[in-house]
Amino acid sequence: MTEECRPLLRRVQGWEVCRLGLFSGYRFRIDGRDCLLVQSGIGLNHAGDAARALLAATRPQLLVSFGVAGAVKDDLHIGDVVSVRSASLLELGIPGPLARLAILSDSAQGAVAGALTRRGARLVRGTALTTRGSQIVHLESPEMENPVLEMETAAIAQAAAEYGVPLMALRGVSDNPREPLPIDPDVLIDENNHLRVGKLIRVLARHPEILFQVRRLRRNTAMAAENVAIAVIVALTNGAVILAG
Repeated sequence: MTEECRPLLRRVQGWEVCRLGLFSGYRFRIDGRDCLLVQSGIGLNHAGDAARALLAATRPQLLVSFGVAGAVKDDLHIGDVVSVRSASLLELGIPGPLARLAILSDSAQGAVAGALTRRGARLVRGTALTTRGSQIVHLESPEMENPVLEMETAAIAQAAAEYGVPLMALRGVSDNPREPLPIDPDVLIDENNHLRVGKLIRVLARHPEILFQVRRLRRNTAMAAENVAIAVIVALTNGAVILAG
């Protein structure tokens, strides 16, 4: 989303707009590295198509997926950043096979953890459960450390595997069981993963009490997006980040 890309773009200098097929792109440099950011939009199809457009245009040393996510358990706090060790597609509440991802090096992990601590947040290891919409997790395993729900990582991991490019994923926690989403995503997102603005307005008109929760979610999402943007930049400026997942 724009809300996920904007905090990173504010922190880099001299970025240039470009296009990759149907997707908006931004070129810039971080610590001497050429970077290309593609804004995919919400959902599996958009994420997979955007990743393949990027990978077809340039063969990067590393693919980084970042954004916000919802914690499955309440031991993750709003604003914490999850370093995703594995990703799985969630179908009918049941996780599929786990795809192992690249992880932060020790030096990058220490630097990111320090930067987040100064903001009152934590860096934790976790698992991305990619969902097509609103789901409850019915099955967990010991391998699913700190699971978070989101809608893109499994598709990006598939594209990265097809091109033989390592994928690192970072997700900022925007909601959890203590501070859940105020409206079911399936109500607001159509079959093409576009926001139903009219539907949102009607829901808020019928239930104005939700406005407070929506404001809270916007605030939490902004915090999560800021923290994960910082995590991406700090990771890329503190040594190698590619290790076997």
